[in-house]
Amino acid sequence: MPMRSDLSGGISLTFTATVARARELAGKPLAAPRPAPPRPPTRVRVIGDPQTSLERFVEVLVAHELLGIDGFLADDVQLVSIGDHFDYRSHDDTDPRRDGTAILRWLAEHHPQQAVILAGNHDVARVQELIGLSDARFAAAQAAAAALAPLASAVPDEYRRRLRAEFEPAFPEVPTPGLIARDYASYGEAQRALVMAMLLAGRFRLAAAGRLGDGRTALLTHAGVTTREVDQLGVGTGAVELAAALDRHLAAAVEARRAAWQAGRLDPLDLAPLHLPGRQPDEGGGLLYHRPSNPDRPPTAADRVDRAWETDPRRRRFHPRELPAGLAQIAGHTNHRKCLTELRGWIAPDAAALTRGGLRTLIVDGDAVTYHAGVRAAARGSAVLHLIDAELNEADKPGEEVPLLELAALLS
Repeated sequence: MPMRSDLSGGISLTFTATVARARELAGKPLAAPRPAPPRPPTRVRVIGDPQTSLERFVEVLVAHELLGIDGFLADDVQLVSIGDHFDYRSHDDTDPRRDGTAILRWLAEHHPQQAVILAGNHDVARVQELIGLSDARFAAAQAAAAALAPLASAVPDEYRRRLRAEFEPAFPEVPTPGLIARDYASYGEAQRALVMAMLLAGRFRLAAAGRLGDGRTALLTHAGVTTREVDQLGVGTGAVELAAALDRHLAAAVEARRAAWQAGRLDPLDLAPLHLPGRQPDEGGGLLYHRPSNPDRPPTAADRVDRAWETDPRRRRFHPRELPAGLAQIAGHTNHRKCLTELRGWIAPDAAALTRGGLRTLIVDGDAVTYHAGVRAAARGSAVLHLIDAELNEADKPGEEVPLLELAALLS
């Protein structure tokens, strides 16, 4: 994995200090965060899903000059992580189980005003679907899932037979083999403990509100909010109001589990009805899972053709016309490659020409839906979703080419 170099051609001192800090912190329990910086931030940045190695994550922050020589964020920087800090395709000798913990623990060491940490589906899965799994049991389930995987396409009838006769009875707490063989493949008990501690300390949020450089107010969440979630919350569609309601929902869910977790009981976090974990035979869905999709595009192997998007409480897709009109949003979760498949029929030429992840914009103006490259404004009353999962884990892309979204200010 390439590492960020300074002008002399060596590994930068900032890079080295930050990696060392994160490695050291990863082995320590969550403690009181660092003090708030002495002055308000002058640089506010939002980073897309940090599902990558620690070295790659730090390389990107160094390239954008966001770090101090002490191995923490510079005093004038405020960073928002859009969620999903675990599970990535490993490059070289990196360890996804160790590095995801190190990245998240390093972020949590900062004052909450300096590092705002949103929860993604990979984060909450550690205290939902996966909460009851020990490292040993997870490894056993993962081995069983790997043995089944080749049959899924080669001998589907045999796959279904063995799934029902062998895997599901042996691992009733695992929703699907793919969940641990692919999606959450680097789970570990240490991750669960860290997520739980951060939730109890109030260090995870479901949402924030910010102001873009052009003056628009925007809602920040991991995967976006539709009119269904607005109705479930029973609030208006203002970004600040929605962010507050979503954070209240998370806080109430954590309070409902506080006594159990502090007593050592592994009761799963309940975020219903906004977000539902997987349970056999279905994976989870809702607020932290769903992504925009064109129902008229050619079907893919991932389509859940047996369920209607509109009525499935665990839905993993939504029609862009369900985005609240007049609301600008910022989300991660869905990279450009996925959008090229899911949004087929609505892709503008500039997005079609984009070969790899960057900042992108989905605009819904009346019945018209368009997917663009870049951060774009739209006509008043349009629904706008800025997608910022820039495929951080692409190891051959220089850190300075991984875009971060700039905000004029964070409002909540």
